[in-house]
Amino acid sequence: YATGIQRIDEQHKTIFRTADDYRSALDEGADGARTYGMLLDFLDAYCKNHFRFEGRCMEEYRCPVAQKNEEAHSMFRATLRDYQHRYAASGYQVADARELINTVDRWLDEHICQIDVHLRNCVKK
Repeated sequence: YATGIQRIDEQHKTIFRTADDYRSALDEGADGARTYGMLLDFLDAYCKNHFRFEGRCMEEYRCPVAQKNEEAHSMFRATLRDYQHRYAASGYQVADARELINTVDRWLDEHICQIDVHLRNCVKK
């Protein structure tokens, strides 16, 4: 998962931890309704800050997958907006919460391993 840029790698760890913590809380029967809105807000802020920084790094190091990275970020933001709209319209739904966490985990794993790791070679140059 290492990109060669410590700040990006730390941000990735933060979002993985957050998703794991929320999943654990749901598995332990915690009141997901109380924290789901906060999770959506966290993901929204994370995307704005992390994606912006990561995009600048891709440009600075002339990473060949920079455009692909931006497209993937746009798709994830659209997915997140869908969950935000569903939450605003219908309130907390445990199925949505679990689906969101699974989506975040799957997306992060695929995105980092297929796109973000390309930064590693660019940083070395």
